[in-house]
Amino acid sequence: MIQILGIVLLVGGLIAAIVGLQDSFGLRERAARLFLGRFTQRTLALLIGGITAAVVGLALLV
Repeated sequence: MIQILGIVLLVGGLIAAIVGLQDSFGLRERAARLFLGRFTQRTLALLIGGITAAVVGLALLV
C-alpha cells in the first residue's frame, strides 16, 4: 500500500513540477519577473510542491 502511495506521489509530483517549469516560461511569468523580480505564487507552489512530492514519493519507494 505504501508503494502505491509512493508511485502516486512521484508521478503527481513530477507532473506538477513539469507544469510549473512550463509556466515559468510564460508571458505572465516574464512580466512578473520584470516588475516584481520573482516568480508568482502559483509557479513557486507548483515547482516546490511538485519537487517535494516527487522526493517523498521516491523515498517511499526505497
